[in-house]
Amino acid sequence: MSRSHPAILEIDHLKKYYPIQKGFLRRTVGHVKAVDDIRLTIHEGETFGLVGESGCGKSTLGRCLIRAVEPSSGQVAFTDRSGERLNVLSLDNKKLKKLRQEMQMVFQDPFSSLNPRMTVFNIVAEPLVCNGIARGAELVRRVTDLVERVGLERSHLNRYPHAFSGGQRQRIGIARALATNPRFIVCDEAVSALDVSVQAQIINLLQDLQRSLGLSYLFISHDLSVIEHISHRVGVMYVGKMAEIGETEALFAKPLHPYTEALLLSKPAADPAKRKERYVLSGEVANPASPPSGCAFHPRCPYATERCKTDTPALVEVEPDRYSACHYAGELQLQGKRQS
Repeated sequence: MSRSHPAILEIDHLKKYYPIQKGFLRRTVGHVKAVDDIRLTIHEGETFGLVGESGCGKSTLGRCLIRAVEPSSGQVAFTDRSGERLNVLSLDNKKLKKLRQEMQMVFQDPFSSLNPRMTVFNIVAEPLVCNGIARGAELVRRVTDLVERVGLERSHLNRYPHAFSGGQRQRIGIARALATNPRFIVCDEAVSALDVSVQAQIINLLQDLQRSLGLSYLFISHDLSVIEHISHRVGVMYVGKMAEIGETEALFAKPLHPYTEALLLSKPAADPAKRKERYVLSGEVANPASPPSGCAFHPRCPYATERCKTDTPALVEVEPDRYSACHYAGELQLQGKRQS
């Protein structure tokens, strides 16, 4: 997926800081920088994979894009179905409700994201009813079509979430997300709670839907194998910042940031006979409330110099469509993924 494809989402200097309050007067004494100055573009028809360790800000970023969480500052420009470019963060509630028909989300836990007191029919129908899109016989037809499109049956419509497996529940969640005919979907760890065999089924379903409906995804995951399989481009996050961005094949073969290299080497080979001694990244994930000076990764980086401890690296284009926030990007000979 290259620059020749028009952008559906452009993120500019996006930040989400959570205040740290102490004392009787609840004075703000600091901030947790969950998302810290993110710049990113997602193209139409693209799956942009977002990967990083737990706590790096991946899910917060996804929620900020659809304003499920209100960002602290920045801009999120979304190109709607009519071709109009809208700043998501400046919309009032009425305009935001209309825009959210084109921006939806599939959540991590397929059970807690579904109302246990609602049937499958009511769960999938709710977005259509709330937005005044369909009613009566048309509502029944559209809900039935959506359920069948995601691989469920009409006989499932009157059942409750507890009667389904994890994979089936996630299919219900996907059907609900598709109800308003969106253009962009945030998949927040959408397969991490599922068995491996079921993960493959859901990933294949998402890819089929993308091809048939022209969807764009932000696919958030900590699983490198899943990210490699489904993504056109990948962004690597560390402590609220983007460490590296690039096309999937190039990034996995030749990383430009030491953190990306560490993630790739930490992934064991699929074939037990070919597994080497497991690479373990030293140190702890930096505290987003008090990140290290300079490059946040420098306390754990085997290539760090004095410059890394004092100067914060900017995310720059090192090669065509390859971005890295490392002072020595392009100079270091970093290892790609291990062969299975």
